[in-house]
Amino acid sequence: MTAIPDAEPCRLYLTTPPELVSGGVLLRDFLARLEQALDIADIACLLIAAPDSVGDQDLALIAQPLVRAAQMRDTAALLSGRPALAKTLGADGVHLDLPALSADEALRAYRGPRKALGEDAIVGALVPPERHAAMELAEAGADYIGFDVAAADATDLIAWWGEVMTVPCIAFGRFDAVSAAVFARSGADFIAPAPFIWSRADPAVERAALEKAIRAG
Repeated sequence: MTAIPDAEPCRLYLTTPPELVSGGVLLRDFLARLEQALDIADIACLLIAAPDSVGDQDLALIAQPLVRAAQMRDTAALLSGRPALAKTLGADGVHLDLPALSADEALRAYRGPRKALGEDAIVGALVPPERHAAMELAEAGADYIGFDVAAADATDLIAWWGEVMTVPCIAFGRFDAVSAAVFARSGADFIAPAPFIWSRADPAVERAALEKAIRAG
């Protein structure tokens, strides 16, 4: 089981592109790009994302080689939800998208995957942009808390989190080198750029720029 260490300096958390499950990107092509990225960049985690409309069997065919590639390089591999499939594939855990839920709803949504996967697995969540929900999930045992950087007070929220909580914090959203450095300085433990980063003309260059920025930040 690969853990996501809460380590200095800030590190990258990458998400697979939606085109991977829609068929717009071939698995073999993406796998080659992923392996190159994992070999040259400090990537803490890979989130394998898919809409609910994609069946478990189809997702398993895509996810299995990605999980293997990540774990061979000491990068944690998570599925977006689907704790049963994550367990079957030997993934390190799941990520939960909960920003539209109330604090009570988010807590209930967390408890099922945690029970299914056990205490050793990673169960992290992108949460509503308010402090109560984030604290409740952290106190319930979430392995990380994610905030959407599009929220108006995201910088202040992340800075506050770093001052009062020990559970790692991930900043999710669209970044350039400047904004990534700002959030790293604010206290984010990990920067999670939106998956469109894979569609850039040279994603390796962009990842390198983000990595340099957050380390300097």
